[in-house]
Amino acid sequence: MSSCTRLFLIPLVIVLAAVASPAQEQTGSSFAQSSKPPAVDEWGDDFNGKELDQTKWERFTFEGGNGGTLKVEGGQLRMRGVSGARSGVRSTKTFTGDHFVINAVLAKVGAALPEPGQSATPPGNAILTVLFDSSGRNRIEWILTSEGIFEAWSMIDGRGERLDNRNLGTKAISPTLSIARRGDEYLFALNGQVGLQKTIKNLPRGFHVMLYGYGSSENDWDSVQLLMTKKP
Repeated sequence: MSSCTRLFLIPLVIVLAAVASPAQEQTGSSFAQSSKPPAVDEWGDDFNGKELDQTKWERFTFEGGNGGTLKVEGGQLRMRGVSGARSGVRSTKTFTGDHFVINAVLAKVGAALPEPGQSATPPGNAILTVLFDSSGRNRIEWILTSEGIFEAWSMIDGRGERLDNRNLGTKAISPTLSIARRGDEYLFALNGQVGLQKTIKNLPRGFHVMLYGYGSSENDWDSVQLLMTKKP
């Protein structure tokens, strides 16, 4: 962790166990009492092929232009978009559920390319997104910048709100970024430890998983895993 606040306290695996019983409120020490692992459906990708698995992913842009680079090599998905774009990949499947955990292992987040006429390189970012529609007007995002700073955002009907306290950061190498949903509760985690929890009501149950970096940010990913609790 950097000098930013150390707020990652509750193990995410325990959160997932709590997710399995949505009718039971479990906070603080009561998480530790959830010892029985939940039954889950699992989806994911380790990017070990030679190209993007089109049964799992599609290239997708919901703001700005297409283009940039995307390749799968060395067991990683490596992407860099174009200036002003929100472009990357999203799951081809629409998942349905409101009790899940998404884990994305980030290999690298690098600076964006300089804008025309500028010599400085803007900070880059890598973004794990729960995407509720094709327009991007409704989404939840967990962002790590190339400067090691975290940002958590909600976008509801096109209105963005930053959820974190602007004081979360890390120096971890290849961090795992996670977003968990438990009904109307959303939890944001680093390396399995929850650092932020917010209530956001009335979001749809259907969603895609999306990975991208804003603009020309370099964002490389090692793997993605989605765990959803099975219906009773």
